[in-house]
Amino acid sequence: MTQGLSDEQKLLKKLKRRTRFTQFLAWLALFFTAIGIAAGYSNWLRIHERSKDNRAEIEQINKMIPLYANKDQVNKLQHDVNTNLTKNMEHLQGALSQLQNIQDSTQHIADSVYSQVETLTLQQEKIITTRTPTMQDWSLSEVRFLLRSANQTLMLKSDRVGALDALNAADKLLIKLGSTRVLPLRKQISQDIAALTQYMTPDIDELSQQIDQLIDQLKPENKPEITPIKESNKQFKHSATKPRSTQETLVSRVKKSFTDAVTIRKFDKSLHNEMNNETKNSLYHLLSLRLETLRLMLLQQRNAGYHSQLKRIKELFEAYYSGEKLEQLRTGLEKLEEVQLNPVKPVLSKSLKILESLSFSQQPTEKLK
Repeated sequence: MTQGLSDEQKLLKKLKRRTRFTQFLAWLALFFTAIGIAAGYSNWLRIHERSKDNRAEIEQINKMIPLYANKDQVNKLQHDVNTNLTKNMEHLQGALSQLQNIQDSTQHIADSVYSQVETLTLQQEKIITTRTPTMQDWSLSEVRFLLRSANQTLMLKSDRVGALDALNAADKLLIKLGSTRVLPLRKQISQDIAALTQYMTPDIDELSQQIDQLIDQLKPENKPEITPIKESNKQFKHSATKPRSTQETLVSRVKKSFTDAVTIRKFDKSLHNEMNNETKNSLYHLLSLRLETLRLMLLQQRNAGYHSQLKRIKELFEAYYSGEKLEQLRTGLEKLEEVQLNPVKPVLSKSLKILESLSFSQQPTEKLK
C-alpha cells in the first residue's frame, strides 16, 4: 500500500508538472497573441491614417481634375489655334499684297502726275519766254521770303497754320512762275505740306477748359455742422442738482470713461467724406493751386514739369477721394496725360537748300525798273 501511495504521489507530481508546463505554454501563447494583436492594431492604425491621407489627396485631386484639360482637348485646342493662325496669316498676306498694289498704283499715279506737270510747265515756259519779263517772273525772292517765314513761324512760334499758309503761298508763286527748274522745289514743298498736315500741336484752349472742369468738380459741398452738446457740462449740472448714486463704483466709472473715449470708425469710407467743412475748403484750395500751376506749365509748354504736376495731382486724388468721384477725376486726368507739349517738329529747311542750289538765269534788273 505504501508502494501504491508513492506511485500515486509520483503520478500527481508528474501531472502537476505537466499542468504547469501546459499553463506556461498557454500563457506564452496568450502573450504572443496579445503582442500580435497589439502589433496588428498599431499597423491597422497606421494603415487607417494613410488611407485617410490618401482619401484627402484623392478628394483634392478630384477637385483639381476639372481645372486641367485632358490630352485630347489640348490637342484639339492646339489644332484650332494653328488653323486660326494659318487663316490669319493668309488673310494678312492677302491684305499686304493688296496694300502693296495700292502703294504701287499710287506711286505710278504720282509719277504720271509729276511728268504731266513737267510737260505742262515746259509748254508754259515756251509761251512765257516769248514775251517780255515781268515782276511775276522775278518772284523767287518772295518765294525765299515765304519759305523762311514758314520755317521761322514753325520753329519759334509753333504755328502750324501760319507755316502751312506760307508754304501754300510759295507754291502758288512757283506755279505762276512756270519754270521746269522749280519742279524739284515744288516737290519738296508738297512733302513739307504733307508733313505739316500730319504734325498735330496740342489745343491749349481745349486743355485749359478741361482744367476748369476739374476745378468745378472739386468744389466742396459744405453741409451744416451740428455741434454736439458737451457731456461734461450736462454731467456737471446733473451732479450739482442730484446726488451721485451709491451703486456707481470705481470700475463702472472707468468703463464708462473708456466707452466715451473710444470712437470706432469705418475705414472703407472716403477720407474726403470724413473731413469737416474747413478741411474740405483747404483741400479744394490746394488742388486748385495745383491745377492753376498745371495751366501755367501748359501755357509755357514745359512738358516735364507739366507731367510731374499731373502725377502729384493724381496722387492727391487717390489719397482723398474714392468710388465714383475718383473715377470721374481720373477720367479728366487721362485726357490731360495723353498730351505731349513738345512734339517733334518737321524740318522745313530742305526747300530753302533746294532753292539756293537752283541756278536761274539772272536777267538785268534795269528792265524791271
